[in-house]
Amino acid sequence: MLRPAVFLDRDDTVCRNADLPEAAWGQRTPGDLLDPDHVHVLPGVVEALTRLRAHGFAIVIVTNQGGIARGGGTLRDIDACHDTLRAQLPLDPPDVRAPQPIAHTLIDACYSAPHHPSGVNARFADDHAWRKPRPGMVLSAARELGLDLNQSWMVGDKQRDLDAAIGAGIDPARTIRIDESGPVPDLPAAVDRILDALAPKQPIHAERVTLRTTDEAMRPLADGKVRATVAAAARGIAERTGVRLLDLSLTDTSVTAVLATHRLAALAFMSELRRTTNAWHTRAHGSALWPERDA
Repeated sequence: MLRPAVFLDRDDTVCRNADLPEAAWGQRTPGDLLDPDHVHVLPGVVEALTRLRAHGFAIVIVTNQGGIARGGGTLRDIDACHDTLRAQLPLDPPDVRAPQPIAHTLIDACYSAPHHPSGVNARFADDHAWRKPRPGMVLSAARELGLDLNQSWMVGDKQRDLDAAIGAGIDPARTIRIDESGPVPDLPAAVDRILDALAPKQPIHAERVTLRTTDEAMRPLADGKVRATVAAAARGIAERTGVRLLDLSLTDTSVTAVLATHRLAALAFMSELRRTTNAWHTRAHGSALWPERDA
């Protein structure tokens, strides 16, 4: 049977890159990490990948390493970095009694594209089908490892990571871009989002409550500023009390709220809205907006 997978970019997704010291690059241009001594897994990554494993995901690294094409290292350097990475992501501790202790790793496979169209190494000086944003690495991994791309995800810190997954057939909704200043700042947050999408959704119980004037001649919300104030008050009460406001609609004579809560709490919400907006309107205009009781 095909397995779902989470495809991961390597640098600045699984391990440090952008904030590495100058010593990590030597004479190379910063970007493609080819020194295993500077491979350091980011905080929370081990726990995040362990959670994915527990939910049955294969974990596959797909990384551009164009520094090889530009003469900054060899394929052995990539392998050495990935060996170090695997050692920092153990699934089980090694058996020290074995002749050659080997730890099972959280990573199923690492794919790398050593190509770059402006490279000086003729063997890799091209825009190869494996080089992201092209989908070659994802497609090859799916074929070789038996992965279900319809149920798979991609996480990376560059748009090219997402584009490679989408080009391979992964649903764009299953691609997550990491941005330390955005809603998904790191891999642990991305894993939270993936696992939340897997959780069964419980049906929402909703209650509809309406506050309206009893005097047909009165139009308390005809004034746009008054209507906006009432709407803001309703949202403020919801935020303050933790009640989820699903919908809010206002007419010239009424306000209706749909709330994800039980009936008693919904009535209490509307009672507080009446009290709050009556007090405000009395101070501002000398009269209450609503009757003393709900209609």
